[in-house]
Amino acid sequence: MLETTITKMFNIRYPIIQGGLQGLGTSSLVAAVSNAGGLGLITAGSYSSKEEMLRDIEATRRLTLEPFGVNITIGVRKPMDEFVEGVIEAEIPVVFTSGNNPEKYIDLFKRHNIKVVHVVPSIRFAKKAEKLGCDAVVVVGFECGGHPGKDEVTSLILVQKAVQQLSIPVIAAGGFSTGKSMLAAFALGAQAIQMGTRFLATKEVQLHSLLKSRLLQLQETDTIIVKKSIGKPARVMKTDVAIKLAKLEENGASFEEIFPFISGEAYQELISTSNDNRGVLALGQTVGLVNEIKSVQEVIQEVITEYEIQLQSLANHFKNTTCSDRV
Repeated sequence: MLETTITKMFNIRYPIIQGGLQGLGTSSLVAAVSNAGGLGLITAGSYSSKEEMLRDIEATRRLTLEPFGVNITIGVRKPMDEFVEGVIEAEIPVVFTSGNNPEKYIDLFKRHNIKVVHVVPSIRFAKKAEKLGCDAVVVVGFECGGHPGKDEVTSLILVQKAVQQLSIPVIAAGGFSTGKSMLAAFALGAQAIQMGTRFLATKEVQLHSLLKSRLLQLQETDTIIVKKSIGKPARVMKTDVAIKLAKLEENGASFEEIFPFISGEAYQELISTSNDNRGVLALGQTVGLVNEIKSVQEVIQEVITEYEIQLQSLANHFKNTTCSDRV
């Protein structure tokens, strides 16, 4: 047990949240994260309908008795009203929202005693989320996979500033995948970390095995920002397709010209067949620290163990040293 404001809020053992993973945040991964002591998140955008999501929520409940939530990305690919209804029908205790403004859903969630956490790439949006009544925010820095926002500010700055300026708990995301990085997040004032990229290289996630293996060969420099031209910058794995997409955007390509690269169908083909001539895969710079495919249980225990070792190491290092000794 590692208790923080967030672990108490969600009734979880460890302050580790699974990021929303399009097409991959499904029962096998979600249940594994929750069983290992973190908070797994069903990713609503992975399903074609509310009914399909509800079936997988029930599958998750057969796999775990621990708390889990739902991630809802608003206004990006399709309307999410039916998935919001599904969350309420399934009596999900916590919802993470991302993408566009969640204001239209906040009162509805609150009436059903659902905790709401919004994912934000800037302090301005973090303050807006607090004003709307969100219970916490996830602050994503420029290192993150997926959508880091337009300002290109790192987690090191954003997390500290969010903690300074908000009264609700802050969850750190973007570059966090190890025990050392979790300790750093706590030093910055965060109450938990959210990991997405690290969970891509786990046994339980339904990502094609060839893509999982490829992740182990990548460095922190093997990502690229695309979709800037449509105002939705996204950090993805650097592939020939992603590089071609970026060049098309630089040359002023229309939305119709870039759509085949970013469509849901292309993405689904990529993650299910490993055909990297289709689609782009969201990937954070922390992929450079991933070197082995493990079970979710092993990943989370590795994070916790490294955190404890590093915390003790720092305590021992500074125990008998005063500030004047170090000058």
